[in-house]
Amino acid sequence: MGLKPTCREVHRLVSEGLDRDLSLVERMRMRMHLVVCDACRNFGGQMALLRRAMRQLTIPDDSAPGHDAK
Repeated sequence: MGLKPTCREVHRLVSEGLDRDLSLVERMRMRMHLVVCDACRNFGGQMALLRRAMRQLTIPDDSAPGHDAK
């Protein structure tokens, strides 16, 4: 892990950050890179959009196919 993170590392951190809390060092390295890299900023926005869309598409347990409503 060098001083300047690569786009590959930032993509990994963006993805992992959706599933777990990043450490302070990870967050700072990612944020510093996102300030200067449009491509990684776009990737982060796309990942956040996909996450929100998937949450809206989830089916509540009581309305899942095969579940008998009473």
